[in-house]
Amino acid sequence: MNPARVAMILLAGGLQLAAPFPAEAHEGWGVVVDAEGHVYVADIPANTIWRISPDGRMEPVGRHIHSHALSLGLDGTLYGTHTNLTEPIRGVWRRDNSGRFTDIIPPTRGFPLGLQSFLRSLDGSVYSASIHQYQKPEGSRELYLLRWSPTGAVDTVAGGHVGHADGTGLSAQFESIDGMAWLPDGAMVLADGARLRRVSVDGRVESLGEPLTERRWDQDLLGVAVGPDGAIYSADFASRVVHRLAGGRVIRLYQPGGFWAPAGVAVTPDGIYVLEHPRAPLGILGDLGVGPYLRVRKFGVDGRTVTLTTRWGRHSRALAGTTILLVGAVLVLRLIRRRA
Repeated sequence: MNPARVAMILLAGGLQLAAPFPAEAHEGWGVVVDAEGHVYVADIPANTIWRISPDGRMEPVGRHIHSHALSLGLDGTLYGTHTNLTEPIRGVWRRDNSGRFTDIIPPTRGFPLGLQSFLRSLDGSVYSASIHQYQKPEGSRELYLLRWSPTGAVDTVAGGHVGHADGTGLSAQFESIDGMAWLPDGAMVLADGARLRRVSVDGRVESLGEPLTERRWDQDLLGVAVGPDGAIYSADFASRVVHRLAGGRVIRLYQPGGFWAPAGVAVTPDGIYVLEHPRAPLGILGDLGVGPYLRVRKFGVDGRTVTLTTRWGRHSRALAGTTILLVGAVLVLRLIRRRA
């Protein structure tokens, strides 16, 4: 890899850790499952959308796509976002069942919806958080939940100064909106920092219990999903656990071992699918293209957990070969010295 590229990645990671205000999460949490059992995954380090077939075959269905979240329509249409790493250009795309991509919101400079997280309603409206105002002085930063309608109009659902407050419309406050999902009654649930928040159709925001985690490495809750029974599942990236909230009771449902941490979660009648990444500081390995950086597991209704796929960085094989050659060279030199 170009040394300059490595330096830029390391610098970006350092800036994120040093930021005085929560930076946008780098890890993607987009994982959805269609009616045929195909699993779609957003791979941020590779800028790729993958599809895992029920037989375990993995194939790219979208390249050069930087989309943290994914969404499925009732007809199996896949939705994701355009976000640019260096330019304020954002939009929303759809992929139909034939594999054809079209834009429902063309990539637009200065689009008011942040689209790192997003949710699409049946009428075609798109909900997302506004852009974090990092450059503003402490105490004046603002964060809103916005709605874009197919007519092009954008209006505010709720929000105001960054913080935590329940209320309706502009009297409510958010800290950092990530995962979003629909509830059975038409309201939505958000991963807002360390808490789950419910937003009703009239813009009333309420907290669902106490904080579920503590911020670590500038991360907290990421993806959320709602099961067929209305239970809420959240991927707690900071504490490396998947929570289940039902009837006001929270349980720690699943915790991966090793350095993996859940970023996204999808729920179907036959099980729970979890998208995992290494938590910081090891998360930078995905950007460097070294080692395992993405894993998808299924937590079945029978209690068994199976790994559907593990993605390794594109430079892993070359690094392994180089390491073997270097170790071999060192061993040969030691052998020669001993004989001498």
